Amino acid sequence: MSKSSLRIFVLNVPEFASLTEAAHRMPDCHVSDLGDYTVIAASGPVEFGRRALGLKPAVWYGLFTGGLDGRIESFGRDTVRIVPRGQETA
Repeated sequence: MSKSSLRIFVLNVPEFASLTEAAHRMPDCHVSDLGDYTVIAASGPVEFGRRALGLKPAVWYGLFTGGLDGRIESFGRDTVRIVPRGQETA
């Protein structure tokens, strides 16, 4: 990982499983299991879609309660884009 990487800490509960499964399928993401949490790491921006993940809005808005090391560039009703801290907006 470069020094401008991002990390998303996802609580290991069934409600958030589709997020970690989606990250496993993304070639730029590295996914690590840390027991109670899964860490999604990437050196560049990542985007997720609520409908593609099959999430209800209440779960969608709680996805990042585990914390993250990066910056949420946009977080709307159906999409989120997270970039490494300090990365310029495209």
